[in-house]
Amino acid sequence: MKINYKAAVFLLMVFAIVGCRKYSDDYKAFLDNREVIYPGLVTNSNYNTGNLRVQLFWNPSPDPSITKYSLTWNNGADSMIVNATTHDPKDTMKVIIPGLKEYVYSFKVVAFDASGNRSVGQEINNVRVYGGVYQATLLNRSYSLVNPYVLNGDGSITVNFEKADSTNISTTVQYTDNNGEVKEGHVKKKANSVTLPNYKAGSLIQYKSYYLPQQNSIDSFAVAAFDDVPLLCDKSLFSPLRLPTDIGSAYGWELQYLWDNSLNEPGFHTPGQSFPFWFSLDMGAQASLTGFKIYQRMGGSLYNAGNAKKFEVWGSNSPAGDGSFDSWVKIGTYTSVKPSNKPVGDNTQEDIDFAAAGEYFAIPGGAPAVRYIRIKVLDTWSGSAYFHALELNFYKQNK
Repeated sequence: MKINYKAAVFLLMVFAIVGCRKYSDDYKAFLDNREVIYPGLVTNSNYNTGNLRVQLFWNPSPDPSITKYSLTWNNGADSMIVNATTHDPKDTMKVIIPGLKEYVYSFKVVAFDASGNRSVGQEINNVRVYGGVYQATLLNRSYSLVNPYVLNGDGSITVNFEKADSTNISTTVQYTDNNGEVKEGHVKKKANSVTLPNYKAGSLIQYKSYYLPQQNSIDSFAVAAFDDVPLLCDKSLFSPLRLPTDIGSAYGWELQYLWDNSLNEPGFHTPGQSFPFWFSLDMGAQASLTGFKIYQRMGGSLYNAGNAKKFEVWGSNSPAGDGSFDSWVKIGTYTSVKPSNKPVGDNTQEDIDFAAAGEYFAIPGGAPAVRYIRIKVLDTWSGSAYFHALELNFYKQNK
């Protein structure tokens, strides 16, 4: 029995070895008796977005057997083959895939060798491609409402802009020079103004902004259309409009001094009267107004005395001869703002600088084009029922 037991154990070991040898080779039937080879993987795969296209890039595998890369997207429905031009991992391979839709894609990069062996591949996910939908959301960079532009003594004009949006890269400004030629200036993201030389006074100024949807974008997007920089109404056409109910002038400060292009005294000063009271002017031409500036009387009168605190602006194209408001339309009610909010008689340097630049008031879009202006004074900074100011500017659309 002892000998039989040893014999049985020996036979079992033989059968086990034979069985293992048989099954260990079975996988070869599925691989057609070939060894499976996986080419090396690429590294640092990523993308740069664009306008209905994308740029994919990666560091190539050092595997010298790799001859090409296959790029697939849309769940493998679309593909592109790229030849392997380098095997140095320090290099960067780049390829642009055009003709895409505005969508978020996933791409797969697979390496192949000359025998057709393929790598496992890497995916580049959440690849956003931009197009017309994104472009339709873009707005031109805002010009400065407080000070849209400055006419310089050398015949140039400086156009001022508000702070740029984070994705804005530049703004192109078009204008006409004194030779009748259309010229361009450019405002970079970090700049807030551009000076245009040899500007033809009163001519159209338009601007268009450009954006990058992502910092690494290979394409910039322009706003669909140019916008206009509002121009100062031609004050040489202005004249007083003296209607029966209008308040007069006092102390030699006449109404026409409001548009004499001087910030020195005298300006316009009314006699004392109970609130409300009003005065009118003829701009000489109909205009679609975008806003206006009032320059206060400075010194001890700043945010004091007869400088307007609350007032209304009215417009008309055919004022009634009796001085009534029947033929006028109210454009808006406005309140002067003191930056420091300090009490009357206590002004900071910020208050002084703000007033010296002229206080800007916007006219809402949709206001009718008018030729005649009436300003109705409701209150002054001191509460005294008289009004004074040094200068008045009106800005208009260029159309």
